[in-house]
Amino acid sequence: MRIRGRTVDALVYLSFVLGAVYILGRLWLDPNGRYLTLNYQDSFNFEWILTHATELFTKGESPFFSDDVNYPLGVNLMANTSILTLALPLTPVTLWLGPGVTFVIISTLALAGTASAWYYVLSRHFGRSKLAAFVGAAFLGFAPAMMSHIAGHPNIAGQYFIPLIIAVVFRMKEPGNTWRQGIWLAVLVVLQAGINEEMLFFTAMALAVFILSYVPWRDLPGYARVMLPKCGVTLLVAGVVLAYPLYFQFAGPQHYSGLDAGVRAINLDAKSYVTFGRYSIAGDVAEASLLNKGNASEENSFFGWPLVLVMLAGAIFLWRSRLSRALAITGVVFAICSLGDVIRFNGVDRTNFHGPWKWIAELPLFDSVVPTRLALITTVCIGVGLALMVDRLIVDRLRPSTADAVKAEVPARTPEPALVGGSTDTATGLGSSGGSADAAATGSNDAPARRARDGGDAQPPAPRRSPRAALIWGVALLVALVPLFPTPQPADGRPPIPALFTNGNWRTKLPPNPVLAPLPGGWDDNIKMMRWSTETNFEVKLTGGYFLGPNDTVPEDKFAHFGPGYRDTVLFLNRVIQMRTSPNVTEADRAAIRADIRHWKATNLVMPVGYYNEKVLRETIDKLVAPDAAPAQVVDGVYLWDVRSISGNG
Repeated sequence: MRIRGRTVDALVYLSFVLGAVYILGRLWLDPNGRYLTLNYQDSFNFEWILTHATELFTKGESPFFSDDVNYPLGVNLMANTSILTLALPLTPVTLWLGPGVTFVIISTLALAGTASAWYYVLSRHFGRSKLAAFVGAAFLGFAPAMMSHIAGHPNIAGQYFIPLIIAVVFRMKEPGNTWRQGIWLAVLVVLQAGINEEMLFFTAMALAVFILSYVPWRDLPGYARVMLPKCGVTLLVAGVVLAYPLYFQFAGPQHYSGLDAGVRAINLDAKSYVTFGRYSIAGDVAEASLLNKGNASEENSFFGWPLVLVMLAGAIFLWRSRLSRALAITGVVFAICSLGDVIRFNGVDRTNFHGPWKWIAELPLFDSVVPTRLALITTVCIGVGLALMVDRLIVDRLRPSTADAVKAEVPARTPEPALVGGSTDTATGLGSSGGSADAAATGSNDAPARRARDGGDAQPPAPRRSPRAALIWGVALLVALVPLFPTPQPADGRPPIPALFTNGNWRTKLPPNPVLAPLPGGWDDNIKMMRWSTETNFEVKLTGGYFLGPNDTVPEDKFAHFGPGYRDTVLFLNRVIQMRTSPNVTEADRAAIRADIRHWKATNLVMPVGYYNEKVLRETIDKLVAPDAAPAQVVDGVYLWDVRSISGNG
């Protein structure tokens, strides 16, 4: 049986890997020559981060800060997504095969690893049958939200440490070595912090709501006495390891304080919960785009109405189970919070209706949460709930009942530990791994005592064998889950970038230690700069980029913004780009660009050949830098202006 069980496990893990490759197959065909279409900006940003991590070993650069982009102010990488847990160990792959290969590897690991971790925890630690664990884990690894985030957010989709953290937390209520259990949790916390701190924060929030929903309040002091010393060890050990990185993140150069109002307003449409997303075979791209304001990378709900109905029915049938109730309560709480400040329905903001998040969002740490992502917690509750439903409503109903098993001399099912573990004791209310608090209450000798102690909240007797009921539930789950089957991620060939940044000629055709200020500047140019920086292996410093940082043009604005603040030159040229002829340039305009060039410490201004309305832009920049700098020269696909005489750099 052990060999057979291991074989089943191996096949399950293999199926998750093949599923992830299927989802990302178009990117696997040419990782360094293609990109994920629906979130190209984050894909390129992660490739830049993966490449920068190699500099710790090749140049001795700090993994927490870089001035290779947004020069001279730089970027606080700890306040961005540095994914050091993955980037540092994969440095040899990045150096050997390129950041595109590393990116597709961590994206594949995000899907297959998350599903595999949940399968391991659900089957080994939470006592679910292999079928139930497979169904729950497959959903948790390939849910609509995971398909949305895998398009450029492998740090959010990569949740493989989360189920392990949850399992360790629930183990901590058992007697055991305080230091050993606390250190194990600290290790997992540090590893997860090196991938994504937001998911770690979500896990803490979810555990708090779940435990308060599951544990009778009279038993909370008992839990506290057992668990708090171990949690204290975790805080001590993890705090020592993370002290400097967190200090750098919250107090180091280019740190910020919370997200700006625009990002904090990204919420879910209430209708999205009963709608199919663009990544599902039953999905409608137009409807998903309407409900989610075109944000393809934040479709965190989109479960479809069949799954919502089935989960509602399952919650009703299993309502006497504290585990089922706690999952339902936790999932609903965060589903409501994911609606954000202003409730939106069918693509329309209902400004007269506010969600509870309105009063939470201003709190410290909570002001860095994107409310739409709170539905990721709901996704986990649904996935674990699916495993529970398959176990209780299908697998259990196909097993012989205790009486039938005795008559037929067939062994009945051994009680399996539920989500929170085994045989209950009065001090904690949760038990050891020997049996389930919920399962032990079904037919065990002490069921009446437990029911009395729990105020009638214990599980009802185990269901009798009922293949017909199991078939009905099985069909219902198939109807709910098949429409959510994910579609492969679209991938396209990368748009070309100027030859200057790919042929190595930047070493000879640019001044020593070059600092380029790409113009006209703005959102698209900031994204392009990340590719230019990666292609030149950070030998060329760039004055913009795609990152989160404070607005350098408004010092009092400490909220996070994407890219640098728009300086006078960028604002002026973004108006010029719409003009048919080059405008007259005043002395004030010339003074503004000179001030910006000195701020940037730029050696050159640069604009790609073929830029929209390039003739008008080029003529305008010529006027702005004259007479101190010569007109533009065409060099390997770009216009270059040598402005060292203005900046004094070189």
